[in-house]
Amino acid sequence: MARGRKPTTGRTVTPAGVTFEPGVLEYLELLRDREERSRSWLINRMVKDHAASSGIDITSLASNQASQMTS
Repeated sequence: MARGRKPTTGRTVTPAGVTFEPGVLEYLELLRDREERSRSWLINRMVKDHAASSGIDITSLASNQASQMTS
């Protein structure tokens, strides 16, 4: 969680281990400090932006997964 931020409520998250290439983690840390966001928030935002620019609606993917879990 970014410094001083309250936890987000109302959403489901799944932890995932990630390994980074040289320089990537360092850049992510620079962004974290500049944007005052957590690494998780930044990675989620980057993936969502990439999906949107590729014409993929992530919310529909999440909705499909949720409906499969309740079926």
